[in-house]
Amino acid sequence: MSNAQTINFKVAPQEQKFLEDLKKEVDRGIEFMNDHQQDRAIIIFKQLVPKVDTTSPTYDLLQHNLLTAYKQRIEQILKEEDVTPVNRYLPEVFALKLSGSLSRDLKFRGGFADVFRQLGMVFYEKRQYEAALACFRRAIAIQPCPSYYVDLTNALAFTKKRAQLQDYTLAYKPTDLGRHIFVTCSPKSGSTFLKNVLVGVTGFRDLFTVYAALQNEHELDMPQLVKFGSINTVTQQHVRASEANIQLMQAFGIRPVILVRNIFDTVISLLDFYRQGFTFSTFFDRQEFLAFDEQQQIDLLIEYAIPWYFQFVASWQRAERDERVEVYWLTYDEMIKDKPAAVERVLDFYDILAPRSEIERQIKITESDKDKNRFNKGVAGRGKAGLSSGQREAVFKLSRHFPNADFSCLGL
Repeated sequence: MSNAQTINFKVAPQEQKFLEDLKKEVDRGIEFMNDHQQDRAIIIFKQLVPKVDTTSPTYDLLQHNLLTAYKQRIEQILKEEDVTPVNRYLPEVFALKLSGSLSRDLKFRGGFADVFRQLGMVFYEKRQYEAALACFRRAIAIQPCPSYYVDLTNALAFTKKRAQLQDYTLAYKPTDLGRHIFVTCSPKSGSTFLKNVLVGVTGFRDLFTVYAALQNEHELDMPQLVKFGSINTVTQQHVRASEANIQLMQAFGIRPVILVRNIFDTVISLLDFYRQGFTFSTFFDRQEFLAFDEQQQIDLLIEYAIPWYFQFVASWQRAERDERVEVYWLTYDEMIKDKPAAVERVLDFYDILAPRSEIERQIKITESDKDKNRFNKGVAGRGKAGLSSGQREAVFKLSRHFPNADFSCLGL
């Protein structure tokens, strides 16, 4: 029951007697833990700590046993009506740390971190979210584990605390972060064009921060951000304002540009895009899609692809309203009306200065490469002619599910 560890080390003969006496006391503490007398176990382990060298494996073992005993005692308290006695233990819990030779043992250190994670889950299940967050952060700092980040994300969501760079990496500090231009965009909004111009103007690295795209959501990928967080980057992704995405943006200093387009024009642009062969990046069957007549193809897009666009806008409006992250809104129509001015405004949002002549030069370079900028037609207003009145009404009805959102940026 205790999960505490007994002493099982080899020492020099002259130290054997001391170690045997120490082991007897450790085992006595473990017996108290098994007998649900955690306070008595804590007293024994605390009394033993000053007797051992901080660089010894015994010191680390005592730290582990103390943490385990504290966790079990806190579990007992949280079952009571009055949980305030927990507060007296927390400073002692967070003062525990490994410094002996076992701190270099990955398995032992991982076990120590996992007790903090378990303690965090005890708090989390009792809706003590701030204490849970502190425990998860401590577990990550000791030895990161992928599952800990699920717990961290949930605790941050409930506390509404801002994520910190040290939650994800200790390899560099916030002052070492690079400058990150991040265009989060709805598909077929001219985002590839904008990204290519921004890469050309700034010279920043073109970075796609996802594990994999195609049928996957373009969720931010933590390992990518950790690896490239200290360099200057330009990113273009179809990212909703999910909790995990917002938290990663907070930690890595990302302030996104939100690029959107008239929703009716988007339907027609998507139709062209998928007809040209890009159905492989969807869950639609290519042969089935191409066999449909145009009206059925449009109906399919409206029913299964277009709802994402409403979720996209509503999520970023909510994130902005709640001041979770600073954003800059840009529409496709604004961009194609005056491309140099639009690029200048984006750069200004990031406090980046660039000569108008260089911006114009990079726009010409990007526009000359039709394969890279991926504009189908590059014009606005196609949706009015390409959709029937019934199809336009079907698109409009999707907005009713988001009463607090303003979809004027989509042309509604």
